Amino acid sequence: MIDEKVLYFIEYDLQAIALIFMAVMYSIKAYQLSKLPMPWEKAEKKGSPGRGVRSSYAAIFMPWSMESSRKHIWRWLGFALYHVGALVAIVNTFTYPFAPDMMTRPVRVVFAILIAPAAIVGLLKLIHRLSTKALRVISTPDDYFSLVTLEFFFVFGVLALWTDAPLWRMLYFLVTAFFLFYVPFSKISHYVYFFFARYLTGKRYGWRGVIPLKKS
Repeated sequence: MIDEKVLYFIEYDLQAIALIFMAVMYSIKAYQLSKLPMPWEKAEKKGSPGRGVRSSYAAIFMPWSMESSRKHIWRWLGFALYHVGALVAIVNTFTYPFAPDMMTRPVRVVFAILIAPAAIVGLLKLIHRLSTKALRVISTPDDYFSLVTLEFFFVFGVLALWTDAPLWRMLYFLVTAFFLFYVPFSKISHYVYFFFARYLTGKRYGWRGVIPLKKS
């Protein structure tokens, strides 16, 4: 039997503390990054930086626009399912405690169905990393640790949503709080840097007229 006060602390107070900690860490990271020298584009302007940025972001949703995705469409599908599930699981950490009226049984079932494929893809990713020699060579303990803990995050999320049981909710939000403390120091931070990388890449190659691709 889970004490209601303990569950309340984990879902609300602990999440707030962890969110504040993560915000402070990322603020420090943003400040450090802002101090790094930013090389100016010296090439002659041949295209539109704005269109390049839009094309760079749009490519995420257009697998046919990238050779790697065209040739490995199943990898892109796995990528999509994994990240959609992750997004829903993250959104759920806010809606579950702060918008309880919204979390009706049908909504919880839909959320669980969207997160479940991410757990399956995550397990396949872990097996692939363990069974592929080339990946084992370049893998670090953080790679394995992140994949395993994300699996717990997804599985506990699905169980919490499907059953609404205090035990699974407690475990789900404990893992959530752990991630908020851990993510700023892990490779999972790529979800933040990704948006900056896409912007800078699109701006640079848009300036040079490389993207979006021009029809010959």
